[in-house]
Amino acid sequence: MPTYRVYTRRTFPGADEYTTTGNRAYGISAVGNAFPIVLYLVAALVTVTTMTRFVSEERTNAGVLKALGYRNQDVVKKFAVYGLVSSLIGSVIGILAGTYFLPYILGKTIFKTSTYPALRLDFYWGISLIALLCSVLCGVAPALYIAHKELKEKPSQLLLPKAPTKGSKILLERIDFIWRRLSFTQKVTARNIFRYRQRMLMTIFGVAGSVALLFAGLGMSSSMEGMGNRQYGEIIKYDAVISQKQHLKLDEQAAINHLLADKKIAKKRGIYQEIFTKKIKGAKDEQSLALFVTTGKDFHHFIELYDSQSKASLNLSSHGAVISQKLATIMHVSVGDTFEVTSDEGKRYKIKVSGIAEMYAGHFIFMNQDYYQTVFARKFQENAYLIKLKDSSSKNVQDTAAAFMKLTGVRAVVQNTGILEQIDVIVKSLGFVMQILTVASILLAIVILYNLMNINVAERIRELSTIKVLGFHNKEVTLYIYRETILLSIIGIIVGLFLGNILHRSLLETIAPDAFLLNPTVSVFVYLVPVFSIIMILIVLGFMVNAILRRIDMLEALKSVD
Repeated sequence: MPTYRVYTRRTFPGADEYTTTGNRAYGISAVGNAFPIVLYLVAALVTVTTMTRFVSEERTNAGVLKALGYRNQDVVKKFAVYGLVSSLIGSVIGILAGTYFLPYILGKTIFKTSTYPALRLDFYWGISLIALLCSVLCGVAPALYIAHKELKEKPSQLLLPKAPTKGSKILLERIDFIWRRLSFTQKVTARNIFRYRQRMLMTIFGVAGSVALLFAGLGMSSSMEGMGNRQYGEIIKYDAVISQKQHLKLDEQAAINHLLADKKIAKKRGIYQEIFTKKIKGAKDEQSLALFVTTGKDFHHFIELYDSQSKASLNLSSHGAVISQKLATIMHVSVGDTFEVTSDEGKRYKIKVSGIAEMYAGHFIFMNQDYYQTVFARKFQENAYLIKLKDSSSKNVQDTAAAFMKLTGVRAVVQNTGILEQIDVIVKSLGFVMQILTVASILLAIVILYNLMNINVAERIRELSTIKVLGFHNKEVTLYIYRETILLSIIGIIVGLFLGNILHRSLLETIAPDAFLLNPTVSVFVYLVPVFSIIMILIVLGFMVNAILRRIDMLEALKSVD
């Protein structure tokens, strides 16, 4: 009875490029579904803050218009039109850039190593309309709300500056032993932070959003960086797998043995290899599981197995198999559990998990000769060789593989250099996307802090002039207002790192293809860059605030109301 196997585009032999392209596109799609939401929320926060400030600054002009006989609706139209026009212009520029410019740059960068037809840039009406509506809503709604709220007052009240926010006893004041130990400026800072609650929340969430995006972007790059070199340098040390055909003739086996004895080959190890396919719940396609069976104690010279958690070395036992970490994750199995594999003939075999090994690409099952014979009830017989070359350069590996493929007894040669190149292509593609998002996050942080700084100075100009008249030095005046921003930014950084960690781990689970595992551990660099970025922005803006406050005409500011 003949046996047939049905392949999909992904599982068809030689479909590596199709799979790689699919993985690249899937990864970018996953990032594209998560990052813009956070980015848009933070950008919306900036828009709402700006429009609120604009309406508040136009309070006196609104009072003049109302005193001249204009109806409330006419005054409100002024603010609504301003918000509508500015949001429409920004949206159109953003939609056109997002539809034609960014996809073109991404496509050229991501697929430059492959030959594809010209990129087709389609206009997505649904997504564009959602972006447009959100932008208009953020631009118009705050203006309408604040304008209606302000216009409830009489013209005579609108012509006067808004009364300062009423001070109240804060929670810290009730904790007497702490409050008594604070200096005058520290008490003022604490009171002002809680006095302007809206601005406090905007600063915290604005900084937190930017830090979270920056952390997630850098974290993704860190998780992908070195993944290929770790697996195909420190874990998998062989350069190629030589698979031989079944039922070899004596001369075919002799030819293979002769080539294996070549001086170019530093080490070799005979193994039994078999590929199983398994449909796993939650995975898009049938997964390929590579079984490696060995008899030699020198197996660690070719594959070094490390525990996925403790990173301690694992040994193959006669009581179970060691499986790769991603395989254990998607099958939801742990040490001591069992799972089934099915052969091409339809026979089912139960395998017990004795260890879970660190592995980032592919699904592997490792077992020794004794456990193999227990599970499969057949004698162990080598059908493949792991080889390690003295010169592991890409060209030498390819030349050696080509020499083996000329032999009639060789069925296939799998080179690690080819797999490593596939991993590098995916990593570089996603890395470029992360670089764009990282730059966007930093720019967003600059816009948020600059915007809030301007609002803070503009709204409290009389207060700052008063303390300057009272004899405060320029540095003290700057710190009087900027100390609040620094404290709130520190809180924002802490919250942002926490949220960024969650976003990073969420992206790792979403972005990784079924046969890939991205390392959730990130380098210290990922924590330091967002922190230092915000610190540098605060330092630069601090000098700007100081320069602005030095130029304040105290008398003009104090008599501006009159």
